[in-house]
Amino acid sequence: MESLKELSQFLKPYQRLDLKAVSLTHILGLTGSKEGRDCIFQLRDIVESIFYLTQDSNTSVAKDAILSLINLTANTTDAIKIFETSKNIEPKFPLVFKAIESITNKNSELADPWTMVISNLTRVETLVPEILENLQSEEKIILDLVKAFTQIDYNIAKAKLHYLGPIFCNLTQTTKGRELICNSKYNLMEKIIPFTSYNENTIRRGGTIGILKNICFDPVYHDFVLNDKDDILHCLLYPLIGPEEYTDEENEKFPIELQYMPETKCREEDPDLRVMLLECLLQLCATKKHREFLRSKGTYEILREYHKWELNVGKDKKALLLCENVVDILIKKEEEIGLDNYKEIVVPEDISKKFTEDDEKYLNEE
Repeated sequence: MESLKELSQFLKPYQRLDLKAVSLTHILGLTGSKEGRDCIFQLRDIVESIFYLTQDSNTSVAKDAILSLINLTANTTDAIKIFETSKNIEPKFPLVFKAIESITNKNSELADPWTMVISNLTRVETLVPEILENLQSEEKIILDLVKAFTQIDYNIAKAKLHYLGPIFCNLTQTTKGRELICNSKYNLMEKIIPFTSYNENTIRRGGTIGILKNICFDPVYHDFVLNDKDDILHCLLYPLIGPEEYTDEENEKFPIELQYMPETKCREEDPDLRVMLLECLLQLCATKKHREFLRSKGTYEILREYHKWELNVGKDKKALLLCENVVDILIKKEEEIGLDNYKEIVVPEDISKKFTEDDEKYLNEE
């Protein structure tokens, strides 16, 4: 601890470049362990210096400072500490705005690490409302972020900006975040959802699918998702459909983008993402109206073939279980189901526990 206190004097922005660089390299190494982070949080002076060094004129120093922030925001408790400290130092450090300034700067070499900092912060649901408030303080901010995400070659310095996907996903943990993404004024959903099938990067693709999952878990948006344009439904089903041949009658049911898939069509390779897509479909089966809509679009037929593939190729038991749950609903006639909304059923605690135990037993079986 004493050596750290001595080191803090060399982290001041006005210090010689070589002293700052060496000292910060040591700090960055410490942030990689819980013990190191605990020591750093005991020395507020060092945390403050890290904030200011993210703005250093030397790119390497600034990058090491931002990388330190990534590690210092890696868990919920520490992320809250960093966020609150940035507001309480003098002068205040506008953490979110500094990050956004770099992320939306086409020439920034530091955009990628900054997206990871904001991704870590927005994972903490209690921080999202205030971060959203910052993002919505000017209409231009959100639009610039979406542009940076959706334009693949946006950053001239070759930053990939994949972590913008998880950031948008994290924002939709909250009601206001879902309202923002689904607001017809900005058409953000229309711009973002094509990345559910972005094969070049799992993080970007997973963040986009996570957005859909958060929205589908809110019944308020089921009409929004299952609309006549099929723009969102086809993005949910496209990763699950393969190259199998369907009858003309079946193809005519599908959204136009899913009709007559080529022999080269591959399914989503990440089982966690397949699970998320199936969870979306399961939530959309809640009401009679939407079950009938899903049937009319050939969702059952697509899942019928998908189930065969998962059973023999994908072999993910959680995905299989979810697929079977959705199929079990869609294969039934509404007269057999006999109710409008599944979510209105009150399941006794002992029965609910039994279902959970049965599912866990199934998933744990060899």
